[in-house]
Amino acid sequence: MSDITLLPGWSLAAETMQPLAAELALALPEWRVHTSGLPALQMSTLETDLADLADTLKPGVLVGWSLGGMLAVQLQRRFPERFSRVITIASNACFVARKDWPSAMPADTFRAFLNDFRLQPEKTLKRFSFLVAQGSPQAKTLARALSWDTADADQRLHALAVLGVLDSRAALKAATLPGLHCFAAGDALVPVAAASALAELSVNQHIAVHEQAGHALPLEQPSWLAERIADFLSQHHD
Repeated sequence: MSDITLLPGWSLAAETMQPLAAELALALPEWRVHTSGLPALQMSTLETDLADLADTLKPGVLVGWSLGGMLAVQLQRRFPERFSRVITIASNACFVARKDWPSAMPADTFRAFLNDFRLQPEKTLKRFSFLVAQGSPQAKTLARALSWDTADADQRLHALAVLGVLDSRAALKAATLPGLHCFAAGDALVPVAAASALAELSVNQHIAVHEQAGHALPLEQPSWLAERIADFLSQHHD
C-alpha cells in the first residue's frame, strides 16, 4: 500500500483538503490518504523549513493546492527519493508575474494585497476567501467552508512573502518524473493561461483543466480531481 499526502494553500488548514481526501479514498482504495498543514515559512529559513516539512510527511505522492503545490514541487526537487510523484491543484509555476512569465498575478496586485494584509490582516483574509471561491456558482458557500490554520498574522505575512518569490520553473523543467497539474478556467488567483505555459516547460508535466470551477477546486470539484489523480497514478506510478 502506498501513501498520498494532501497539502493546503496559504493560511488554510489541513481540514480544507478533507473533501478531496474522502474522494481519493474511494477512487484509490489501495492507497493511504493523509492531510498535512503547512509549516511556518520564511525566506531566510526556507531550506530548513522544507527539510523539516519533508521529515513530517509520509514518503510517496504529494498533492498540493496553490502554495501547497509550489512547496510540493520544491520538496520533490530536494528529496526525489522520498516523493515519487507530485500533483498540483490551482498552483502556478510563479504565483506573481515576471517579464518572462506573464500568466500569473500582476506584481502590482500582489504588492497591494501584501500591504493590505500587513495593515488589515483579518479584513484582507476575508477578502482572500472570496477570491478563492470566485468563479463558482456556490461562491458564498465555498468561502464560508474554508478552514483557516492557526498561524498568527506575522507568520501568514512571511508565508505570503514566500509565495510571492517562489519560482518552480527550473524544477519543473528539469523534472524527469511525470507530474500532474490541475487548473480551473474561472480561477481568480491563478490564470488558466498558466496551464499551457506550464505544459511548455516539460513533456513530463501533464495538464487537466476544469472549464467551470474556480480556485477552490478541492472543495468545489473533489470528485473530478480524484478521478484525474487516480487516472494519472494508474498510468504513472511505479
